[in-house]
Amino acid sequence: MPIWIDMNSRWVKSESILEDNDKASSAKPGGPLKPRIDAVEKKILVQVSRLEEMHKALKSKDEEIFHKLVTSIKENNAPYSTILSSDLAKARQVSRVVFLAKVALEKTEAKLSSVTDFGDLVIVLSPAMAVVKSLRSSLTPLVPEMEADLGIISELLSGILVDAGQVGGYTINFETANEEAVRLIEEASGVAEQKMKEEFPGIPDLPTSMSPANLV
Repeated sequence: MPIWIDMNSRWVKSESILEDNDKASSAKPGGPLKPRIDAVEKKILVQVSRLEEMHKALKSKDEEIFHKLVTSIKENNAPYSTILSSDLAKARQVSRVVFLAKVALEKTEAKLSSVTDFGDLVIVLSPAMAVVKSLRSSLTPLVPEMEADLGIISELLSGILVDAGQVGGYTINFETANEEAVRLIEEASGVAEQKMKEEFPGIPDLPTSMSPANLV
């Protein structure tokens, strides 16, 4: 979490001014920004922990399916091997998306924690919101229970972004924000791919006699 110690920074002064003029300020509908940033960071970290637990559970399930597949291939059980191979491929897809989301949220939280003034805040919040929206669309079809919490985080980030832009008088460049979000997700994807290679053994090839084309 960020340490706010520079009492001369524009960030602290701006927030102090907002608090002193609470009743008169129309640019502060959601309250002081720093506590709201802290709150959304905590919510993101909760989801990171949740995704980590999901990843561990998926890895355990993956190991179970993998061993069953290896055994069924040795036993020449073609129909069961085909089913298990398909199940394993689907499980790997979910594992990859879950771990990618975890890494992307960790990177997003790290950027939020580095914010020290309004200029930084607007620059960081725009891609952060784009990242969360992207993760929500890619993750929730596979892990629907994540939709509500990611939706709340997205709304919180959106509200803070609007207020920060109004208070600081900054124009939001959404094109740049989207480019930064894409870059961050690509970085997370690279980390996820490497993690999958390190933690998950390759899916065994089915013998030619077991391939779907030969089972029809």
